[in-house]
Amino acid sequence: MEEPRDEIARDLMRLGDVDGASKIAETEIQRAGDQGNSIELWRLRFIRAEVLEAHGRADEALKYIESLTPPPAQEVESCASLKMHRGFYSGLLGRYELAHRLLGEAEVTAHDGGLPKLQADVYLSWAFIFFRQEDYVSSGRLFRSVLSIAEKVGGWYFRGHAFWGIGKNLMILEQYRDAMPWLEESLGIFEDARARLSIAMVWSELAVCYLGVGDDEKALELFRKAECVNRELGYIHNYQVVLANTGNVYLYRRDHFTAISNYRRALALAREIKDPVSIKKWNYNINLAYARIRADVDQRRMRIA
Repeated sequence: MEEPRDEIARDLMRLGDVDGASKIAETEIQRAGDQGNSIELWRLRFIRAEVLEAHGRADEALKYIESLTPPPAQEVESCASLKMHRGFYSGLLGRYELAHRLLGEAEVTAHDGGLPKLQADVYLSWAFIFFRQEDYVSSGRLFRSVLSIAEKVGGWYFRGHAFWGIGKNLMILEQYRDAMPWLEESLGIFEDARARLSIAMVWSELAVCYLGVGDDEKALELFRKAECVNRELGYIHNYQVVLANTGNVYLYRRDHFTAISNYRRALALAREIKDPVSIKKWNYNINLAYARIRADVDQRRMRIA
């Protein structure tokens, strides 16, 4: 029996084949006339929105799903998924109060509806929003909840992202050596699944850890590999983060002008996708690099004097 088209599109999306997932979703939505409330059609609509977000157009993804007539209340999966997507995209755009309310409602609906995989999806989205708000305790707790669900429902996707998320939170807290085993575990899971986008995502986190322990050569190697994959797949959000992190390697090496060049490229992309968190970070990094240039100039003047 042939696998349903919506499930094929979902699997392609998770593997990082954004174009393949998009083609299936658009074909099936056009065939259905974008009418109706079947679970399959709603899943395809969410794929369409996820493709927009993957290309850095979270605002368009949110407008699209908010333009749809909501599914009937008895369609539990579709209702919870709609709230999850609205909450996630709202969070990406910095509308945190709304994001937390919608994600909380989605989690309750998924839990009460006996939908553990959807509940895990909600936790992944919610954990990422907490991470962007620098609430690493809440983010890490939710990723561990995903790991607990993954042990029950199986499959590579939730298990891999749970290990990645736990490692990511340890990484941002500068607990680099504690983070690396979690990230290595997730990398192995994603490599077995051949999930290129997720592999590149973990390369980037591991690179931060290597830089944190002083191995800038390994860090730069991993960032370069991640940059190529994200550029090829057109995943702009991850691409601009990798560019900025590559700038951090050059900042570490005191090659300030190359660092600034990377930060500016990342900033341009962050503005393009309307990412307020990244815009703030990359502006800060640019100012930091210029401050270090001034400090170096002042030190040289003092030595000459």
